[in-house]
Amino acid sequence: MPKLFISELKPNVEMSSHFVAEKQLKTARNGSTYLDLRLSDKTGEVSGKMWEKAAEASELFKSGDIVFIRARTELYKDRIQLNISEILPVAAGSCDPSDFLPVCPHDREVLFENLSKLVAGMTEDPFQRLCRAVLADSAIMVRFKTAPAAKSMHHAYIGGLLEHTLSVMTLAYRFSNHYPVLDRNQLMAGAFFHDIGKIEEFVYDTRIDYSDAGRLVGHMVLGTQIIDRVIGRLAGFPAEATLIVKHLILSHHGETQFGAVRPPASREAFALHLADDLDAKMNSIDRIISDSSHNDGLWTGYETIFGRHFFRGFPKDNGAQAASNEQIDSRS
Repeated sequence: MPKLFISELKPNVEMSSHFVAEKQLKTARNGSTYLDLRLSDKTGEVSGKMWEKAAEASELFKSGDIVFIRARTELYKDRIQLNISEILPVAAGSCDPSDFLPVCPHDREVLFENLSKLVAGMTEDPFQRLCRAVLADSAIMVRFKTAPAAKSMHHAYIGGLLEHTLSVMTLAYRFSNHYPVLDRNQLMAGAFFHDIGKIEEFVYDTRIDYSDAGRLVGHMVLGTQIIDRVIGRLAGFPAEATLIVKHLILSHHGETQFGAVRPPASREAFALHLADDLDAKMNSIDRIISDSSHNDGLWTGYETIFGRHFFRGFPKDNGAQAASNEQIDSRS
């Protein structure tokens, strides 16, 4: 049967389809066991619960497998959730993998061309030299154009790393125009490399997940290792520039409580952190508002990570309706 995508789900209907499943077997307050699932395909994610025969169903598959689901859709806290009645394992190769990985909505070749132009526009110095060397490394760039930027929070799709990096580089360029005291090349290099370790942090076949290196080391340290390998091929590369680039990578999360290895200790590092944080949050908010499109209210559901509801905007015909009401009032 044709695949039903998560973006096509409507509330309060019986449905069946294939999804990539991540599972947790949990215990409810009444002591019963239930299966808590995060189901995904290329259009998004949806949570699901299986209350009957949960332990038996859990034995049929492992997290990351594609499974066949029968369920009823329900609304829970303004989001669709699946009340699952049946889960069946799926034979390897029986589903199209392209159905399950979300892909960047923009043409990746165009994004890469724009990024290359930004690097080409940098003035000649060690930072530009390093950027050009990384850009010329086909083994790095093939993965760079494919990798996601996150597992779920922002740009969590194939090509997400490229899209996010180009956006942060564009912000860095504009920041340096507004604040001329910033070293543009230094900031641009930091923007280019800040998440480059994510080419090794994630695996992405039928789902996006962390690699062993991603869980054990993390993308900031992995990023400095990648840069070290490239610098090792550049004769006479200045030690001071190496330290600066590593600091930009290791500090871009801003605070150690948010994953930074070191807090930003330069104007450029601080500006990079703000550019990265801004782009990540804007992408996340766009996704939140888009995911609530089934809700015709003015507000999204409560977002725990942000600690708020988000305003979706007044209806576009509000002004016309207000003008019509004024005309009626003037005639009465």
